[in-house]
Amino acid sequence: MNVISYPESLAIPDSVYVDVRSPEEFREDHVPGSVNLPLFDDRERKEVGTLYRAAGRDEAIMRGTSIVGGKLDDLVGSFLCYREKNIILLCARGGMRSGSLASLLDSIGLRVYRLKDGYKGYRHYVMKSLESLSLPWPLFVLQGLTGAGKTEIIRRLSCAIDLEWMAGHRSSVFGGIGIEQNSQKRLESLLLERLGKLAGEAFCVIEGESRKIGNLHVPEGLYRIMGVSPVIYIDTPLDRRVDIIYREYSAHCDGENIPAIVNGLAPKLGQKTTDTLLGLYDDGNIREFIRVMLEKYYDPLYRHSLQKKEYAAVVVNLDTHEATAELLDRIREYLAERNQ
Repeated sequence: MNVISYPESLAIPDSVYVDVRSPEEFREDHVPGSVNLPLFDDRERKEVGTLYRAAGRDEAIMRGTSIVGGKLDDLVGSFLCYREKNIILLCARGGMRSGSLASLLDSIGLRVYRLKDGYKGYRHYVMKSLESLSLPWPLFVLQGLTGAGKTEIIRRLSCAIDLEWMAGHRSSVFGGIGIEQNSQKRLESLLLERLGKLAGEAFCVIEGESRKIGNLHVPEGLYRIMGVSPVIYIDTPLDRRVDIIYREYSAHCDGENIPAIVNGLAPKLGQKTTDTLLGLYDDGNIREFIRVMLEKYYDPLYRHSLQKKEYAAVVVNLDTHEATAELLDRIREYLAERNQ
């Protein structure tokens, strides 16, 4: 059994990462593509941790050993499904959970590598990579008023970074409706994984974002690069913007979530506009509700800053497919002119 760092593990052929942390730890973040075969469920992990703090290491080890012992047959059976693979095993810090199990699996003939420092070592790799981030291709940033269809275009491109999907948030005051926000760690793992997959592209496209998407932060290294990258403006008529927003949100609206957000915006909207919006929503006039939100809140909030930017190109979005094709044409023209 070999102990290897995460960068070393990337060179292991025909491998599978097996994460033995609890489901809750795994959900927060994990090595992309890894499999979760937890030694403890969430309740058991909490129990062992509490015992460690209250009674000491030895008592916690005894209880942990007892819990795992009752699952050992099923665990080994699960690992045998990967007998043809090089198994890269990790726990939280590369300690007891992965160490003892790795020895057992090695003794029954499985090809096992233990990840040095476990998930902590992987996380250190992610943080260092993003801190020193440099991109091998030009990055183009899409800007436009709310509902311009930037995300729809991003999701039609093979050479794009979808930060909102990675964050699990649409980056607006209504952006968390109907979806679950990821952790900051998960966002960063997904971003680094995506950057690796885009290594061979000629260029990449990303949606312009503020420093925060919901409660998460755009990694500083990427945000810095976005700030000096060429910007393309997506110009979309108001009626189409209303339709785009309606398609995205209508299935997730209920009698509580939207009114609560609108009432929270009352100091910025003013009471008259707030009452108008709540009345439209209560009447089921959702498209007119969206129109008023755009005209009275979103457009005044963003139009001034968008007008101050310089744009490498402007793409009119009357149809997502056609706008995507035109965007690619404008980017190729821009690059051709720069390379002359």
